[in-house]
Amino acid sequence: MKLVPYDPKYKNDFIEMNKQWISEMFVIEQEDLDMLNNIEKKIEEGGQIFFAVDEEDDSQVLACCMIAPLPNKEWEIEKFCAKGMYTGTGAGSACLKACIDYARERKVEKIVIVTNAKCEHAVRLYRKFGFVEVPVDRKKFTYERAGLAFEMDL
Repeated sequence: MKLVPYDPKYKNDFIEMNKQWISEMFVIEQEDLDMLNNIEKKIEEGGQIFFAVDEEDDSQVLACCMIAPLPNKEWEIEKFCAKGMYTGTGAGSACLKACIDYARERKVEKIVIVTNAKCEHAVRLYRKFGFVEVPVDRKKFTYERAGLAFEMDL
């Protein structure tokens, strides 16, 4: 496995992987579609997506994670997923770590995440990496499925 930053050749993988996990566990919301249809804008604003790809075949995406700035100077981990068969292999952890390192390099002060308790693997990873659970700010995060929020001060 190797990590690579966003390249347009991975755009459809990012969109389809995220639509798949969301639709399997929840309902795809308009906010999901708005975000997925504006990936380049998030990148232009300073965000980044990291992909774990197969070492031998970099067209095989194993996991991905996006980090992007919010208007209030916080940054958010968004659309974090691994293909089902790669859950638990370390691919997702590597992508999450790359996002945190990316934020540190940019002197970001706080990273936030919203999720749901049904996303057990992700919740465990967030805690393992040192994110602390906080109340969900419904004004900032409007996803219906947002039942948990985490933040990390850098």
